[in-house]
Amino acid sequence: MTETKPITTRFKLLYGMGDLSLSAPLTIVAFFQLIFLTDVAGLPPGQAGTAVLLGKVWDAFNDPVIGFVSDKLDTRWGRRRGLLLFGAIPFGISFIFQFIVPNLGTDFAKVVYYTLAIILFDTVYTIVNVAFNALTPAITPDYDQQSSINGFRMGFSIAGSLVGIIIATIIALFITDLRTQYFVLSLIMALVAIVPILIAFRVTEEYDRPGSKDDSDEEFSFIEMITTTLGNRPFRLLMGLYLFSWTTASLIASVLVFFANYYMEVPDQANFFVLASQLSAILFIPFWVWVSRKYDKRKAFIWGSLSWIVILFGLMSVTPEMIAITYVLAALGGAGVSTAYLLPWSMIPDVVELDELNTGLRREAAFYAFAAFFQKLGTGLAIWAFGQALALRGYISPEAGSGILPVQPESAVQAIRLSIGLVPAVLLVCAVACAYFYPITRPFYEDMQAKLKVAREAKAAAAD
Repeated sequence: MTETKPITTRFKLLYGMGDLSLSAPLTIVAFFQLIFLTDVAGLPPGQAGTAVLLGKVWDAFNDPVIGFVSDKLDTRWGRRRGLLLFGAIPFGISFIFQFIVPNLGTDFAKVVYYTLAIILFDTVYTIVNVAFNALTPAITPDYDQQSSINGFRMGFSIAGSLVGIIIATIIALFITDLRTQYFVLSLIMALVAIVPILIAFRVTEEYDRPGSKDDSDEEFSFIEMITTTLGNRPFRLLMGLYLFSWTTASLIASVLVFFANYYMEVPDQANFFVLASQLSAILFIPFWVWVSRKYDKRKAFIWGSLSWIVILFGLMSVTPEMIAITYVLAALGGAGVSTAYLLPWSMIPDVVELDELNTGLRREAAFYAFAAFFQKLGTGLAIWAFGQALALRGYISPEAGSGILPVQPESAVQAIRLSIGLVPAVLLVCAVACAYFYPITRPFYEDMQAKLKVAREAKAAAAD
């Protein structure tokens, strides 16, 4: 067995920087994709939501396939790093296609175009995302170091969100035409997508560990990979809490600009509400890392989610003149956002270790692929449901590219309020219920590590 290198702060910074490539472009998609399709491309909200859902459903189902391939891949750069190297540039280029408005004439043609553009981008994103995430558990088996590494990663992830929003805000100050705004934004985000992931490729190595592809004679078929992964009860509970919490984050991200535009009636401040939330989320990352170290990850998630529920009800209750209070609530909501970003991802390596104890194999990509599956499924369903709710409630799409916001019917405004308060609060209650029954506490993990040490030593002795 090859010993892992010391985990330095420099390594954590350079590796964690790879999350900028994943989070900055994805933030633009999360906050602006739906409103771009409705208010810039001119699609009715129901059709816009359908285009997003179709792309996300395809994307969700290709995650396990790419995870399975990644676990069996063997290149000169390793199982994961080759995917980073060759996926980075297509990842950046494919982002651009989502934010241009082709002259196609009919809404149906536009739906087809944007569905295909989303599928292309999300497929390349899957390749890069699964490969990058699957590297994390190979760095260290230490419970607290995993939290620390994921803390760096999620810090960069949320920083990437800030980078995306800040760039979008600056562009809006200098370019008034909405179509040009989004095109310039997509070009800059393409560069942001490419460079950090190549840096992560450069600084990482794939360490040999017992149960990896190189030293295991046993292999799972694709069907066995699915059944054994989903047969892991702690993983199912973890994916439950992740699905509900990430769907909450995705729904709020999609609704927030609509909330600023049509309920608070301050469209010029929409990006600043987002900035307040995302900046606060970064500041809360060290706090949740500390809580997870002092207690455990499960308790930290439950406490963070419960506090988020309170904030969401407060946000739903503000009136349009309460702008200052809205900023305060958006900032406080950052504590919940950082919970959804940080803690489920830091819990996945624990499940990978349990799987190794049960099967004798290291199958990081399989677990991260299913995590991405539930992430994207939740995002797609959240945006689709919100789009359908707006359509049913009579939402009026602005004339394509006009930049003039119409007065929405009260029913559409109420749908926006419920989608930023009551609906995500219910989802978080479901997430808390899954976390309550999640069994891998700190004592459980320490006992599991002791058993793994014995199993690894026995395997290494047998190999010698």
